[in-house]
Amino acid sequence: MKRTMTFLARLYPSSWRKRYGAELDALLEDARPSARDAVDVFLGAFRMQMTTWNVGRITLACMVVGILLAAAASFVVPVHYVSQTVLWVTPGDGSTSTGESGRSLVSILARNIFVREYLASVIQEHNLYPGERARKPLDDAIDKMKRNITLEATPYASPAHPDTLTFVVRFGYPEARVAAQVNEELISRFMQGAVQNAQQFNSNWNFRVLDPPSIPLKPATPNRTQFAVGGLLAGLLAGLTLAIVFKSRRTTTV
Repeated sequence: MKRTMTFLARLYPSSWRKRYGAELDALLEDARPSARDAVDVFLGAFRMQMTTWNVGRITLACMVVGILLAAAASFVVPVHYVSQTVLWVTPGDGSTSTGESGRSLVSILARNIFVREYLASVIQEHNLYPGERARKPLDDAIDKMKRNITLEATPYASPAHPDTLTFVVRFGYPEARVAAQVNEELISRFMQGAVQNAQQFNSNWNFRVLDPPSIPLKPATPNRTQFAVGGLLAGLLAGLTLAIVFKSRRTTTV
């Protein structure tokens, strides 16, 4: 602890150390400092530096601290990879699909995918969310999986294919390869549901997978660039605030 205190004492401005450094060294030599004493010395050094620094140095220091804290926080946030599949769905009888038919298809197929028994079987087969399942009921893991599944539809793929619906299925998970494997199962379930419910649509559907389930190379979250920018802005704001406060105090003292 004495080595830590000696290091922290060096954080004081050089003018202060020239005047009081010997007394502080002697005090540290005779004392048995605690963690609280170390915090007091650090805060004292910080306050002294703030009174001698100008606005630019205070702001720059706070910006650096903000970026470092944001970077540390980004490594605490759980990593989340998102696998995506894009497919076209075309009516097999040659009819033209509409936005309403697309919404109906999404609604029915979503109900087919979000069946709790099916999701429970996928969770157990792939051993998803082992930490949550060890502490909480399976229903909580099912609810979490439902939040990590996204099913979207666009009525028209392009002017050249007005009868085609574009579907995007996404699944997010902390492991990229597992996310892709589960996404592949969701696509199979999606197609199976369309076949089983063909009578409700009064049409058979042809499927064409444009982009197979991807194995994401980078996590969707955390976005460390956003963390760094947020830390930079927070540090800038904190630095300007501190600079104004200490400048006003100095002016008042004078």
